[in-house]
Amino acid sequence: MSVAGKGVCAMKSLIINPIHNFEMVEKEKPKASEGRVILKTKYVAICGSDNMLWNAYQGMSIGHEFSGYIEDPGDFPFKKGARVCAAEFNPCGQCQFCKNGQEHLCRQMMVDNPGVSMDGAFSEYFSVRGDFVCELPDDVPLELGAIAEPVAVSLHGVKYCNIQPGDAVLIWGNGPIGIYAAACAKLLGAGKVYMVGRNQGRVNFCRNYEFVDDCFSVKDENFNEQLRAVTPEEGFSHVIDCLGLDDYDALVELMASGATLVLLGMHAQRTSAATMPMFLKEISIRTGLYFTAADYREAFELICANKELFLKTITSRIPHDAKAVQDMFVKLFESGSNDECKVVIEYED
Repeated sequence: MSVAGKGVCAMKSLIINPIHNFEMVEKEKPKASEGRVILKTKYVAICGSDNMLWNAYQGMSIGHEFSGYIEDPGDFPFKKGARVCAAEFNPCGQCQFCKNGQEHLCRQMMVDNPGVSMDGAFSEYFSVRGDFVCELPDDVPLELGAIAEPVAVSLHGVKYCNIQPGDAVLIWGNGPIGIYAAACAKLLGAGKVYMVGRNQGRVNFCRNYEFVDDCFSVKDENFNEQLRAVTPEEGFSHVIDCLGLDDYDALVELMASGATLVLLGMHAQRTSAATMPMFLKEISIRTGLYFTAADYREAFELICANKELFLKTITSRIPHDAKAVQDMFVKLFESGSNDECKVVIEYED
């Protein structure tokens, strides 16, 4: 497939074609329009939700976690070549949610959303809202801009906990969202951060992160004893489920009265829990899937202030190549032996 026509400016675009497969094609390079700028992709990170799109959106170029260069600033005062990242936002700005700083609840949020409902950063060039662009300082590696989006998701959920200095936090699930939740919890003042995972390889490298006090595998024969040994006497006041459990009874047993349970990220279609233990403890439940504009900028600032910490969460870099990306998607989502945190696709300059 290629772009035909005299004078058409083409770009390489990695699309889903057929479903569950990637194909490199040529597409017409997008142009800046009112309120939007054109970015030249340098890094795009692979998200767990990309797996869902990989199995559904034929012909689309996905990629909503990205960083790169300003190609065409349109009406904005950016210089061409500026090193930037951006939230894949498109809120209306007029509804009550937008006016209250709750852009993530705007009905228009997912309309013309790069990498979600329109072509994104799996293409060489793509369009984003200029008002949500952040310019990276010269001393911040450009690949860190590509993880600002998932860090913002995790930060949004962690903030629901209202962590006080020294508090203990339990995070169930040690994929990227869980790992970034652990980092954010520690940076926001948590005293102890414990994680629970399954894959032993990922459990092992989570133990090496300075923001994780320990990580336990549910497959370990001593798992229950290990977790009980670190549970505060009154229980955990903050528990974040980043896995999507289908039953919360065991978690509620570990929680203190008045605790907060945050269900963060993509979750099970249905879940269950015995209500009386939750009622007796008056457990507060919050859900989080996205983030606000303020969350994104706060996540961006956290990353810039803690560069080395967040660089360690990028575990692989692969080229913008159909086979390399296809192989990585199979490893991440189908192999059953995923030992990665965050994988980024790197474009040639």
